[in-house]
Amino acid sequence: MATSAQNLSQIIDELLVAKPGNRTDAIKLLADKGLLPKKLLEAPKEKKVSRFASKAAEDFAEAKGITVPDDFKGTAANDKISVKDLKGLAEPPKKKVNASPGAQQFARDNGIDIETVTGTGENGKVLLKDVKDLVAAPAGPDVSDDKTKISPSAAKLMKQHNWDEDDVSHIQGSGKNGSILAKDLAEMVKEALEEEGEEEGEETSPESDED
Repeated sequence: MATSAQNLSQIIDELLVAKPGNRTDAIKLLADKGLLPKKLLEAPKEKKVSRFASKAAEDFAEAKGITVPDDFKGTAANDKISVKDLKGLAEPPKKKVNASPGAQQFARDNGIDIETVTGTGENGKVLLKDVKDLVAAPAGPDVSDDKTKISPSAAKLMKQHNWDEDDVSHIQGSGKNGSILAKDLAEMVKEALEEEGEEEGEETSPESDED
């Protein structure tokens, strides 16, 4: 509604008579009398401020059902939350365990909490024999003292990752007379690279051999 001279005069008269104490009361008074344009009666729209750095981040959080803590600050500009931040919340970094790969695998297979095992290796490293000692020895001849047969290519991989025979003694070799080949260590290499935080695609492929 346009404010004509007549309407303006009526508005002034109403205000002089009622003498509202503040703007809110004045607007309510004039609104009740039908003297204000609709635009003045509409509440201003509040602009929503997103905590996310991008629409992609917002969609990622919704898709994964991620609840962001109120005090969490993102790494993007103005503490905005990025997709990288959300991935960190969804998949917290793996805790590095001071144990050989063989010990970790044996512990998983036998339901042992590796963090409760006292290691006898260097700097308290948990070795395969440490977790084996927690499990009753199986019936039958003891072949634990048999020397592990390792091919040259597998030995090269072990040297690269600072593994000893104890670390790979749980591996069933596919070479001649049960000799461990480089390809038999593929899963251990993959796990080792993941633990070290290397980017996917940078993994060292085991060398093939026919030892």
